[in-house]
Amino acid sequence: MKRLLIFALCYLMLLCVPLLMSWVLPNSQDLPPRPLRDDLASGLAMVGFTAVLLEFFLLGRFRPISRALGSDLAMQAHQLLARTALVFLVLHPFLYSLWGSAQKPWDDSYAQALRISGGSWGLFTALLALALLMSLVAMALGQARSRDYDRWRLWHGLLALGVLGLGLHHTLESGRYAQLPWLRWYWWALAMLAVASWLGVYLWRPWWQSRRAYHLNRVSALAQKIWEVEISPLAGKPLKFVAGQFAWLKLGSLAPYQDHPFSISSVPEPSGQLRFIVKEAGDFTRALPNTASNTVAYVDGPYGNFAIPASAPAIVMLAGGIGIAPFISLLSASVQQGERRPIRLVYAEHDVSQMVSLQALCACGQLADFQLLPMVESPPEGWTGLVGRLDATGLALALSHEAVAPLAAQAHYMVCGPGAMMDAAEACLLARGVAADRVQSEHFQYNFSGRSPRALALRRGWLGLSLAAGLLSLLVLALRSLRA
Repeated sequence: MKRLLIFALCYLMLLCVPLLMSWVLPNSQDLPPRPLRDDLASGLAMVGFTAVLLEFFLLGRFRPISRALGSDLAMQAHQLLARTALVFLVLHPFLYSLWGSAQKPWDDSYAQALRISGGSWGLFTALLALALLMSLVAMALGQARSRDYDRWRLWHGLLALGVLGLGLHHTLESGRYAQLPWLRWYWWALAMLAVASWLGVYLWRPWWQSRRAYHLNRVSALAQKIWEVEISPLAGKPLKFVAGQFAWLKLGSLAPYQDHPFSISSVPEPSGQLRFIVKEAGDFTRALPNTASNTVAYVDGPYGNFAIPASAPAIVMLAGGIGIAPFISLLSASVQQGERRPIRLVYAEHDVSQMVSLQALCACGQLADFQLLPMVESPPEGWTGLVGRLDATGLALALSHEAVAPLAAQAHYMVCGPGAMMDAAEACLLARGVAADRVQSEHFQYNFSGRSPRALALRRGWLGLSLAAGLLSLLVLALRSLRA
């Protein structure tokens, strides 16, 4: 929570930089006065465009931010704050009092901001930028229903660059305060940094990956529609990671929009070999069994901080489906480290045919105090494990189990699985009085719509941050009007 608060305050300060510059810079007070609502329109535009440019640093893979905030929270901030930018930018032209009024001789920005005339294309590029931004947000909202993930990733990057270029042109051509020299340089500098971030993802990272390529050793069947992918480095230093982290994987292509995130299911090895456990869910994963050995593979990572806290007296792991992958890595590392703390793993799947063999993958039977609690919805004859799904009812059943109940009050909970399962587990644990800092999870969804108390609190924080940005815009611009 402290990290989120620091992030929110820093982000709010960055949003307000152009407002403050327009107030305190030399010559800013020489501009003729105009109605407050016109200044508010300009203020929302400046804040909205700043938010657009900051989006390029909130992609979940910009390391300084993902390390400080967490990859999942950085991705969620990227999703939510894009909507704030869109609302501010769509709203700002309708606040102008100049619509339908005569142009003032001294107000050059009137012709540029409200109509195309005198050779200015400021309004035209503004309309194009807004159209692209609305398309970008709409496509992101519908991505969960899209069957072509790679095409969506490609267009997401291209549309974002188009919004940046067109928005910058409109700002420099039509922005009243962008005519101030220092503020003009500010827009150029921030836009170039955003472009550099974009180039880092789409050009520099593929080049870096080509220097540290891997090759595919094998794709092995572990269970029904569950595969283990094993790769080894061809050149360069092996990937340095810790158990529980994830990486973006590409096979046979360096295209930056064709990588997919998977949890690393192995532990660091001297050979640099990496293993991933993957479930068939889309075109990329369904094609894995037919991928030829020795296919070149590229890895971008590691990311995430899904690690067992050193201070936790006991650990309860809650895995749903393919969410078992990071726990296999964590359990393997625990075996290597001689972990003696109690560890309980609740592993839920639809049926037994989709469950992997934990003992074969991580030798968890060697741990001093470990117990597996398998849970299935469709139990076979003679089944002795838990029955149900890992929702509120199933979790209550698991927590009351004799192997878990003595640990439940002080344990640290780690949750990984489908979004609905994670929401239910988080909500149930918090409702049972478990402190939020003892519930650890990572949500990787391009359109985050969780319903757990934590997810709702995050969205309330986003709405509060957006409202604060709007109110600060009004305050700064009101003070400027009074000073004028």
